Amino acid sequence: MKVKLDFPFICILLSLAFQSASVLLGKHAALVIEEFSLLGVGTNLFYLLSLACLVLQALIWQVVLRKYPLAFAYFIMSLLPVVILLASYFVFNEQVSVANVVGCCIIVWGLVVLTRNDKVESSV
Repeated sequence: MKVKLDFPFICILLSLAFQSASVLLGKHAALVIEEFSLLGVGTNLFYLLSLACLVLQALIWQVVLRKYPLAFAYFIMSLLPVVILLASYFVFNEQVSVANVVGCCIIVWGLVVLTRNDKVESSV
């Protein structure tokens, strides 16, 4: 599968980055929140940044959906568990088991198999 590195493909990668950032900021927000209440969550800068990342991801995703088949776009987004697993280990020093790694490999391999016959072509 040959993929041209053009603006819509860069948008897929940005979408993945913003969604990953949202999850990581949400985790950090949960770790540093002083008071778990509506006010505490609503005034937590990291939580607000997490929401901003989700809004940006949703906007960028529209460019992706106009250009690529949904199966291909979600194939790239399937890398989210891999990014989160790596970040949980390197950023938050969480334990990662062999089962976690195998599970991520199964997810990615399954999506490779699912989309291997799809051609990446512009629908616009």
